[in-house]
Amino acid sequence: MNPDKFRQNFLDQLDAVSPLRQLFDLLPDVTFFMKDRQGRFILRNRHGCEYCQVTSERELVGKTDYDFHPKARADMYVKGDQKVMRTGVPIINAIEPAPEEDGSDRLVICSKIPVRDRQGRIIGIAGIHREVEGFRATPKSYGQLSEAVQHLHNHYAKPLTTRQLAKMVGVSNSQFARRFQKLFNSTLRQYLLRVRVRVACRLLTQTDKSITEIANEVGFYDHAHFSRTFSRLMGTGPLAYRKHHQPA
Repeated sequence: MNPDKFRQNFLDQLDAVSPLRQLFDLLPDVTFFMKDRQGRFILRNRHGCEYCQVTSERELVGKTDYDFHPKARADMYVKGDQKVMRTGVPIINAIEPAPEEDGSDRLVICSKIPVRDRQGRIIGIAGIHREVEGFRATPKSYGQLSEAVQHLHNHYAKPLTTRQLAKMVGVSNSQFARRFQKLFNSTLRQYLLRVRVRVACRLLTQTDKSITEIANEVGFYDHAHFSRTFSRLMGTGPLAYRKHHQPA
C-alpha cells in the first residue's frame, strides 16, 4: 500500500493527531513515534527519523523496528509494544538502550501508551524516547534524585546501595526507592545492571579485554552472574555478542 494511504487509513480513526505531530517535530531531544497493531510505523518525528537514518518520515511509514535495528534490539522494543497493546497499561519511564548502533552505551527513558479508536478499541501504540546523555550528565528533571542518578552514572562499577544514595539526597530509604521506581519504572538494582551491561557492550566491541576483565571493570565480581545478566538483557551471551559485533 502507498505509505501515505496506509498512514491516512490509520489516522482517520483518530482525532487531534496533526497538532501533536507538529509539536513533537520541534523537540530536539525527544523521539515521538506511533505504530499500528502490527508494529508498523505510522508517525515519527524529525528526531526519530534521524535515529533511523532516513531523510523523511515517508521512508519509514509501513516499516517496522526490524527494518532499522538488529533483531535483538527490535525484539526488545516489540515486546514492550505488545505488552501495552495486550494489557492497555502504559509503560512509563522505562530504561532502554538508545535506538542506534549496537555497542553504544547510551540509554533512553521510554514511555509508551495504547492508541485507541473512537470506539475505545486498541489499534496501536504511541510513545516517546528521552535521551540520557551517556554517563556524563543526567537530566535535571529528575528533581531531588538528580545528584544520586548522576553519582550512579559516574560510579556504576561500585556496589551502590539505596541507603547510600538516599542519604546523598536527604531522603529515607523507602522514599528514595518509591521515587526511583516511579521515575524510571525500575528498581535501583535493575537500572544499575542495565547501565553496567551497556558499558560492557561497548568494551566487548571496542577493546580486546577478556570477558572476565570486562565483567570486573563494570562491577560484576562473578563471571557467571555477568554472563547470565548480559544474556537476559541483550538476548545473547557476551562472547556471542562480541563475535557478532566486532569488525571482521
